Amino acid sequence: MKANRGLVAAVAVIACLVSWLVFAGVRDSMVYYVTVDELFSQTPEVYGEKVRVSGTVVSGSIRNEIDDSLRFTMEAGAGRLDVEYGGVVPDIFADGVEAVVEGELSSDNVFRADLLLAKCPTKYESEDSLYERKKS
Repeated sequence: MKANRGLVAAVAVIACLVSWLVFAGVRDSMVYYVTVDELFSQTPEVYGEKVRVSGTVVSGSIRNEIDDSLRFTMEAGAGRLDVEYGGVVPDIFADGVEAVVEGELSSDNVFRADLLLAKCPTKYESEDSLYERKKS
């Protein structure tokens, strides 16, 4: 009987530790997600904070710099955001693509991205919408 109590207590302690590790890890890895417009409506609270920002890459804004960094501008609504990124660029990254960047907004309003994700613009579109986009 006493052996069963010890076993139950040990299992309960292990379950509590595992739960704490899982929930602490999830809380620490959560990143705030906003659009370009929302980002600028929340400054200065977001300066130096890790955030994810979504927007469309402005046509003609993509530049490869001498220091191997990539610079481009994203927009959403009336907001525009200059982004600097130094990592691996997704194959589908191009003008007009919806992109998500993760990083920090610096005090000079340049977003220093650690992560760049590009959404495939045609993956879930109907043939009619593709046809309309090709016509324009």
